[in-house]
Amino acid sequence: MGLPELSFSLKKAAATAAMRISSGIVALILRDAKANGVYTIRRESDIPAELGATNAAAIKRAMEGYINRPSAVYVSVIGPEDGISAGFQALAAYSYDYLAGPLDITSEEASALAAFVKAQRKKRFVGKAVLPGTAADDEGIINFMASGIQIGQDTFSAAQYAGRIAGVLAGTPADCSATYAALPEVTGVTAVEDPDAAVDAGKLILVDDGRHVKLGRAVNSKATLKEGEPALLKKIKMVAAVDLIRYYAITTVEDQYLGKCANSYDNKCILLTAFRDFLDALEGQDILQSGSSGVELDAEATRNYLLEQANDAGDAEEVNRVKALSDEELRKEDTGSHVFLYLYGRVLDAMEDFHITLEAQ
Repeated sequence: MGLPELSFSLKKAAATAAMRISSGIVALILRDAKANGVYTIRRESDIPAELGATNAAAIKRAMEGYINRPSAVYVSVIGPEDGISAGFQALAAYSYDYLAGPLDITSEEASALAAFVKAQRKKRFVGKAVLPGTAADDEGIINFMASGIQIGQDTFSAAQYAGRIAGVLAGTPADCSATYAALPEVTGVTAVEDPDAAVDAGKLILVDDGRHVKLGRAVNSKATLKEGEPALLKKIKMVAAVDLIRYYAITTVEDQYLGKCANSYDNKCILLTAFRDFLDALEGQDILQSGSSGVELDAEATRNYLLEQANDAGDAEEVNRVKALSDEELRKEDTGSHVFLYLYGRVLDAMEDFHITLEAQ
């Protein structure tokens, strides 16, 4: 496959990633005695008429979004006695950004759903779950901690309102953050005793500033960074961007390039050029900082692969040869069917922390 076609495909993938980050997709698992199955909801008229009023209202809340509306809401309706796994598995063929469980989800079910999401995210899955009181310490799980959410005469729990939050996150554009996203319909909420400590612990909370009830800092449940992990993994916005960049880059290459040409150095260079176009397009969409991105053949990963091959074969002479190779020499080595790429770029954050000094004279 020639360079122009692959470059075009990756540029298109970059535009698709940017569009989806700006208007994402919500998935809901709901329990109902009727209308069991999976539905794609793009407008209120798509909501099954036989669905219970409480569940229909939950779908409408998810559709409200924030700056934008979600591009779609996938609804998996399970029976009153069905387990949470049934609802999750029914959504397996769908790609979505934020998932919320049933309105009556228990703590045990929330933990189980978190485990399902974490396991799937090790693959191509980009979904993140908004779950009540679930301290998973993971970037794929949003620990929504709120109580006494009041709308007129009605009071909602975090479980009942998680779908609304999923819609807010899906409706947050790439150049914005859901931090301090106002919920105009909410008239009151139980105050969090120490908001800063809650945020540091990876809790997504609601705060009442006297004018609006709004989200606190838009963080996920990840409170502990492993060695080498960047702090951006704690922010919902940043994780969403990284997820979709990775997803569209990998799947486009698999669909358009994998198995279609010899693994020569020249063809690897063609792939590098195409990925540079992909990253440049993301910079142009203000998802990556201008001038921050790049791609190269991963010399370190190549060395490790070649050393593993030589060690497995018990070839001490080959081990010494590989150890002596320069990075540039490594990039030209035969790596069988493997291609080791290193992509980098700085994901742009949104304005959240303001430091304003007023000098009165």
